[in-house]
Amino acid sequence: MKVIIVGGGETSVTLANLIGEEEEITVVEKDEALAKALANKVKATVINGDGTDISILKEAGIENADAVVAATSDDSTNVMICQIAKTENIRKIVPLVRNPKNEELFTKLGITSMVSVAGTNARGIIRMLRTYGEWRVVSQLGEGDVQIIEQVVSKKSKLVGKKAAIKKAVVATIYRKGELIIPTPDSVIQEGDVVLVAVKTKDLLDVVGAIKGE
Repeated sequence: MKVIIVGGGETSVTLANLIGEEEEITVVEKDEALAKALANKVKATVINGDGTDISILKEAGIENADAVVAATSDDSTNVMICQIAKTENIRKIVPLVRNPKNEELFTKLGITSMVSVAGTNARGIIRMLRTYGEWRVVSQLGEGDVQIIEQVVSKKSKLVGKKAAIKKAVVATIYRKGELIIPTPDSVIQEGDVVLVAVKTKDLLDVVGAIKGE
């Protein structure tokens, strides 16, 4: 898998070193001094340049990339990187969101696999890169063994019309038409509900499949 990481912060360094021997990694960093320092720290190709410049991303090989991680220190910059990645039809786009209030900016782009800087780590990003779903990871517990995800209940889901219980997972909250609901034994899941679910990472695909009706 070819992965482009834009931003040379601590998370990017850890991520590149964790998967650099298994995957083809390119890190793009705007600051020249930091880019030079990164070259000696990471198991990756390092390019000094602006990650919002399409010519720099093409130099990094975006046309053949499988995934792009937008990991700069600025959410607006990460949004721009995601926009470019979308136009290049990158199948996996993972932005790091610094301010939770900015999550809507990414959602409007159709980015659902975003990661909040608070409560996440490089190993969690690796799991997202290797799992091609369209859910949103809100947080992770422990060493990434448990995921807290947010997903819309599809009309195809067999959960619709049934009590708010999902096999192999725990439904923490339901967001429905502007109302936040704490499930009770009598609560029923409806089409279009946004459910916040705690699930073990090993069961993630099964649980998301049930919510999406796949």
